[in-house]
Amino acid sequence: MSEIQKQLHIPALDGWRGLAVLLVLIGHFGGDSYLPDLGSAGVDLFFVLSGRLMAEILFVRKMPLRLFFLRRFSRVYPALLAFVLASAVLLSQTPLAPGVTGVLSALTFTLNYVIIESRTFIPVFDHIWSLCVEEHSYVLLALMALLLRGAAVRFIGLTILALGLAALANGIVQYDIYGRDPFIVFWPTDVAAAPMLISAAVFLLFGERLKRPAIRWIMPLALFGGLVARLFGDVAWLFFGAKTLLLAIAVCAIGDSTRLSRALFKGSVIRQIGRMSFSLYLWQQPFHIAMLQDLLPKPIALVLAICCAAASYHLVEQPARARLNAWIERGRRQDAAAVPG
Repeated sequence: MSEIQKQLHIPALDGWRGLAVLLVLIGHFGGDSYLPDLGSAGVDLFFVLSGRLMAEILFVRKMPLRLFFLRRFSRVYPALLAFVLASAVLLSQTPLAPGVTGVLSALTFTLNYVIIESRTFIPVFDHIWSLCVEEHSYVLLALMALLLRGAAVRFIGLTILALGLAALANGIVQYDIYGRDPFIVFWPTDVAAAPMLISAAVFLLFGERLKRPAIRWIMPLALFGGLVARLFGDVAWLFFGAKTLLLAIAVCAIGDSTRLSRALFKGSVIRQIGRMSFSLYLWQQPFHIAMLQDLLPKPIALVLAICCAAASYHLVEQPARARLNAWIERGRRQDAAAVPG
């Protein structure tokens, strides 16, 4: 772990990632039959976490944009590339083959719009829609960091909040008032980015206030309320609006929460699951689809998904990230040494 990563690291956030990916796994491998959208709730946890982290990296610590994008690349692309290419090759002669369009749209982070415009799902890659939204949001936040350089943090937070609320209102109006297909409404980035933008704004505007000992109860309460709104809300202002606001508050308050919530998110097992969450999220999808199509029994599908994720994490994700980050650090040191003192 680099010095920058150590500075940004909050142990409970690994636990948050662990809970997020566990909701995805439980939902996709049986839980959605009892609690529809359980897996989607896990994606929501990932979204608000990304917004909170990007706000700190870009607007508080003011990471240079070149370094920011290099680190995003090292974090995401090696494991994604390995997953997409392996899936395309191994499934090429099966009904689950993603095809050239699926491969290219997944690797260029355009899959959510390709699926919406073509009205054709790409089952083994459908989950990459959320990665597309995250990457688009990173670009938007980085652009704001560039354009608002030197502005007060409060002004930046209010600007991001305005964009987030606009995205939130866009989704609520389209779904609740105009009754549009939820898939068409909630997959485009102009709506789906709302959780990341609002979480970033909450962190910038209220992050310090949420650390007060007197309100440590707010994290578990907001988390519980957000999940209830997501799982049981039947209108968009609840399952999209209230859920987004509550989960954003929860993740921004996680560092100074109650003893119970600290125990939940700081356990060694949940944190290790969180560290593997990206590979787990990538590799669960083809086995989830194979299970749905009765190609694999549920227990075997889940075990195979976990095994492939573990291989991806230990053989691809971690080694590639370590090497790329070491190369980035060498470049930074060389650049610093080249500057006349």
